[in-house]
Amino acid sequence: MEEIIDFEEFLRNIKLPEVSYVAVFDPETGEVKSVGPSHAFENKPYKIPLDKETAELIIEGKIRINSCFVDITGNTLEIAEIKSVFKIDDVLHRVVETKWAEFDKADIYITYDKSQNTLTVELTEEFHGTKKLAEKFQPVNKRKVIWSGDTTMKLLITDYNDPNVLYTMITLTVADLVEQKKIFENIELPERFSIYTRRIFKNYVLGDL
Repeated sequence: MEEIIDFEEFLRNIKLPEVSYVAVFDPETGEVKSVGPSHAFENKPYKIPLDKETAELIIEGKIRINSCFVDITGNTLEIAEIKSVFKIDDVLHRVVETKWAEFDKADIYITYDKSQNTLTVELTEEFHGTKKLAEKFQPVNKRKVIWSGDTTMKLLITDYNDPNVLYTMITLTVADLVEQKKIFENIELPERFSIYTRRIFKNYVLGDL
């Protein structure tokens, strides 16, 4: 006799296999290329497992995939802030000296060593630069950042308060300042000088805060 199965009861009792998720990434940059069920990427060699909640947030667009990258050393997914470094404006700003600064900390620190004729540019440790912040800002909550936009920075070194008298111009990129300082040698300047730039960061300072 043919067995009769209650179809609704069958559906209620059926157990579907748990879906596992992965993030496929570029092994050179750590950039996440795709996120989805693991069975869809069986032929991809560079991938890491993801928890269901994170994977679904990325798939639904609640976390932008271009904010995600893989820390290759730890084989973990990191979600970064995307910081645009396009020029804030096209106005030429004078980099303020420490004694005139109206802010407690800067994003970019510039120091000049007259005895060595070197000019050093540093990004704050908050953005994975080398400039250590004052004790009152410790511990520093370092922000995971993916830099986007035009990262070229130009610093015009001029006569004091006079951008029309240019001594020299130096060019660098944000990438030059991540985990390292940029030192320019053979920069001979008078006792008083100014530095001007078109800002891609909010606060610059000449000297230490």
